[in-house]
Amino acid sequence: MLLWLKDFEIKDKKIRVKATGAELDLGLEITREVLSWFPFYFYEKARKLGALFSKNPHLTIAYSPVQPRPWYLLPVLAYRARLKNTKDYTKADIVVYFEDETKVSPPQIPAGFTGKTLNFDCYDISKSRVAQVFEQVFGYGLAVDPLLYKGPIAVKSERNGAHDGYVAQGPLSPKQIQHPDLVFQRLIDNSVDNKWVEDLRCPIIGGEIALIFVKRRPLASRFANANSSVTLREPSDLLSKAERGKLKTFAAVMGLDQGGLDVLRDKKNGKIYVVDVNKTDMGPPLALSIADKSKAVAILTKQFIKLIHD
Repeated sequence: MLLWLKDFEIKDKKIRVKATGAELDLGLEITREVLSWFPFYFYEKARKLGALFSKNPHLTIAYSPVQPRPWYLLPVLAYRARLKNTKDYTKADIVVYFEDETKVSPPQIPAGFTGKTLNFDCYDISKSRVAQVFEQVFGYGLAVDPLLYKGPIAVKSERNGAHDGYVAQGPLSPKQIQHPDLVFQRLIDNSVDNKWVEDLRCPIIGGEIALIFVKRRPLASRFANANSSVTLREPSDLLSKAERGKLKTFAAVMGLDQGGLDVLRDKKNGKIYVVDVNKTDMGPPLALSIADKSKAVAILTKQFIKLIHD
């Protein structure tokens, strides 16, 4: 566990994630979140130890260029699917491109590898790229021209996982848009009871969405990472068949074989918008009970097994 500390640095009462540049306030909230994660971690570790005594044949999995930490969803799915880790790509059955960076040069398939690759075509998950592909697939836009758009604008960093967004009233002045790392999007009204905002985190594996995490947090903290509550829902309860089909196409264009989509439904026009793509998906959400975490992972593991055997 001491190795995990290298992923973070603490400065000025903030914890900074080195890979993404995201900063979290060091306080009771982050302490509660960390403590709520450990019971599920130890639960999954116990399951993994039990699997060591199984005589069932194992496939092997390798990650390039980074080995995921246990708070990511993918290694949990690999544990449940009884995959064995290897660092020798030539001996792996599956190699996953895993790097918690927003935009990189297209990765190369490891030399000598003849097995299955995942996410090697997903190398740009910047907000502007997400908005571009979204408009291409869905036929309506998310991005706005901040100099011309009249109304509330969501101003965000291009970086994945930054959670530094804020609301500005458009149109903006040239001085307000000088920062090169900012994107400007229409503000989606995903409010509930004028008190909460509701996000739909859609884990997508092989183009299919088997469940949705419905995440709620206070309206005043719409861009924050911490959630007040998370519930499991059936995709058909929240997304139409046509919407699920377009999300599948969207993931394919993004090159996303396994990951998570953050989807918002605008209550004013009824349309859905993909506002974020996570190729190194965290999960399951901390606010879920251990029972619901385990249920979600069981459902997603079935999807993952299907994907690696297709």
